[in-house]
Amino acid sequence: MEPNSQMTPEQAQAMQEKVKNMSPEELKEFQKQQCIFCHIAEGKMQAKKVYEDDKVIAVLDINPANAGHILLLPKEHYAIMPLMPDDLISYISMVAKALSNAMLKALKVEGTNIFIANGMSAGQKAQHFMMHIIPRNKNDNLPLTVPKMAVSKPDMEKLKEIVTKKVNEIFGIKEEKPKKAEDKEKEKKEEKKPKKTKQKIVDAEFKEIEKKIKKKSTAKKSKKKKEEEEASLDDITNVLNNL
Repeated sequence: MEPNSQMTPEQAQAMQEKVKNMSPEELKEFQKQQCIFCHIAEGKMQAKKVYEDDKVIAVLDINPANAGHILLLPKEHYAIMPLMPDDLISYISMVAKALSNAMLKALKVEGTNIFIANGMSAGQKAQHFMMHIIPRNKNDNLPLTVPKMAVSKPDMEKLKEIVTKKVNEIFGIKEEKPKKAEDKEKEKKEEKKPKKTKQKIVDAEFKEIEKKIKKKSTAKKSKKKKEEEEASLDDITNVLNNL
């Protein structure tokens, strides 16, 4: 579905020089003029359209991987996914989900592949972002299997560190500094130490109870002594009255 290039090497070189000197706005307009999918979105070229709204358009691929292969693309020109606004990515994903569901029911297929070829090295042929929605059946012999490769543990750890660092940078996540060997050793020693905190609390509570008991006992003794003194005075008064 891409236009054939009929330029000579000299013309191609001249075009490259022209593109280099373009402003971002001029370059975007130039890309739109050269993009066949922009022409389809604008209605300037015919296509087997299955869905359209103000943001996206979905057409049948004329060279499908399987019958019913849909190309879902934004009407605005974006070459690759990183250039797209987040809200548009969210919207086009929602439409892809609905189209996949419609395909399952309409074509009575067993599944779908939904994928994005993001960049030339990933298999992107057209310079216009799109999502592929491909109907699948169990024995359709479509070679879309992903091969498995072995990665050593050190390489896997290195990959994790590199990717995580960049992901944290993009999402604004603060990285925790790795603990030093001496700090880890110190933590281990602290963990091995017997925990006396609970015993200290129990001892403190016992002392407080003991103090209260002593205080109560002292108070009782003082009261008894006072009562005894009062009784002695009464006895002396009685003796004097009987004289």
